[in-house]
Amino acid sequence: MESLEFLLKYLPVAVAEDNGVGNSGHGAVQGRTQTVLSSSYSAPNCELFSAANSLSSSSKAQSMTPSSVDQSESVGNACTYKSGKKYGSATTMWKVYANNKVQCCNACIGTKGCAAATFTTSNNDHSGGMGPQSWEGFGIHLPNVLAAKTTGGISVDALEAKYASRIGDHSEFDAFMDYSTAFYTYDLQHYIDIFTTDDVKHFLGQWTDASERQWYSLIFLVPQSTYVIELMSMQASVDASSLPKMEQRMSDALCTEWSKGTESANNAIETVSINRASSDLDAIDNAYTKYMQMTTSHTISDSQVQRHCYKTSSSFDVCFTKRESSSNADAIFSVKDHEDNMWAIHAGVMGSDPTKTDKMTDSHGGFSVTTTKLETYFEANSFAQLLENRLAYACAQSYVIDPTGFSIQAGGPGGSSFPGCGWSVSV
Repeated sequence: MESLEFLLKYLPVAVAEDNGVGNSGHGAVQGRTQTVLSSSYSAPNCELFSAANSLSSSSKAQSMTPSSVDQSESVGNACTYKSGKKYGSATTMWKVYANNKVQCCNACIGTKGCAAATFTTSNNDHSGGMGPQSWEGFGIHLPNVLAAKTTGGISVDALEAKYASRIGDHSEFDAFMDYSTAFYTYDLQHYIDIFTTDDVKHFLGQWTDASERQWYSLIFLVPQSTYVIELMSMQASVDASSLPKMEQRMSDALCTEWSKGTESANNAIETVSINRASSDLDAIDNAYTKYMQMTTSHTISDSQVQRHCYKTSSSFDVCFTKRESSSNADAIFSVKDHEDNMWAIHAGVMGSDPTKTDKMTDSHGGFSVTTTKLETYFEANSFAQLLENRLAYACAQSYVIDPTGFSIQAGGPGGSSFPGCGWSVSV
């Protein structure tokens, strides 16, 4: 819930439509959000309050209170609604985005200290459906699947602590910032200003693309998570020469595309890449080009940084970076340590049974991959050998587990065509 609160407060995202009643569903406490489309709302429309103060009439308002002011008691419960009523501004906390009144309710439940909320209706409102909807943008999902295990490795809490220790106060770039989702935004200064005002720790760097265009990157760790976000833009008022210089952070094609990006009233963010750190780019290239038959979109190779990006069937790339890292940082938890931990958990929970799902499969990106050669490879090896070789799968959602230990959600909640997968999976 702390992660959900942060995302809703600082980014143009709304609670996902299928987040469940009171942010609970599918056996999980859900911190799932979807980005708000640039063509949708121009300003936040769900006002959160620290107390349920006086109500007044408003034809476009839907107000609500959670089942309890104690967040631990309100999670999993619906709100009580009052149609045509709005709360006064005396106890306003802040405003967030919502596509309907239930999302506004879930935003309040996800915000510590929220006792009431008012949702302002409009012609852009939508509701209904399971899974991401056409009127929702990219999903930033932070669930806690309660029954999923981390047998064989460290707990999620411990892993979150490793990320926090590695990234620290964000004053310097760290290799764990390569475990990120990157978004384009037209005006980065908006985010620099609000993060600076609220003392939200962030790293700010600059880089140029192959056409010598100037770009800026703002990177931050979402609190109480292992989710790193990078925002990229050509628009910032800060002097580039005063910032650390980074390698090119987007492919040439995406740089050209987004150099023509336009301003949006809601400071929209658009996905450009899912990124991972890696200790073995040969294994990555083997998995993504040989078996998944993906095309390379960008490559960097020098003495300190090697980066391989691949074009997905979606509008973003998937990128892997191997870089020099300080011995002090690696003593905390290295990229290799991270990979070893991920694979130890996959082996510790699944063993020889791919129908079991461990907690680390929730660390995934969602995009389609060509599975013909993958399936042949999976069928030619025992599951234990696949785990040892570090290119494997889990039946649920047709997860493909790449050499980093992170997963690709290649399918939906139904069955999988991978060996040993039926229509029933377990955690």
